Amino acid sequence: MTDRRVFLAGLAAGAAGGLWAGRRLAARPQRMPHLEASQRVLAEKRGPIKAAMLAARVQARYDELYAARPRFDLPALRKHLANTLAGLALYQTLREESDDQEAVMAEIDRILAAWVEHSGQHKLMRIMGRLPDPFAMLRIGNRVVLKMSYPPEGWTVEWVEDSERCIAYDISECFYLNMLTAYGAPELTLNFCAKFGG
Repeated sequence: MTDRRVFLAGLAAGAAGGLWAGRRLAARPQRMPHLEASQRVLAEKRGPIKAAMLAARVQARYDELYAARPRFDLPALRKHLANTLAGLALYQTLREESDDQEAVMAEIDRILAAWVEHSGQHKLMRIMGRLPDPFAMLRIGNRVVLKMSYPPEGWTVEWVEDSERCIAYDISECFYLNMLTAYGAPELTLNFCAKFGG
């Protein structure tokens, strides 16, 4: 076999191997975002063993939702969708456990608070709080975050005020509301918007 044939055979084998590995990775279930933080909150009331078993059910539900998810081109919307599906998987699983809607909503709120507590956004806010003029930094950061993380394809934002004393805007179209309504759980929107600012 000539050097050229060896090279082409190696190239073809490498491409086939890469394609096979890519398909295997794509077919593998995705780890649910914030599952560890969710399980810690679940353990507060149920203990570690029951919380671990419940978390496994939540992950299985997330896998089902994720497999049938709508596809979005924008990375920001894909990230928001993954979080939305994670919250929905928790909610649906907890509703199977309890008929007490108010208790389930309170627990979802504690779980979402734990997600925020362990996020980079929360750490950044703590650092900003130590600056001499944190509100000035908040104003700058707010515009950047809105542009990058809350694109117009998911949110319609109308600025009301952006001054040295106030940041205010109206949101008339919300990705969380639209997605959660499509999944039959619009009641979760308030929890998501309160924690993630959408």
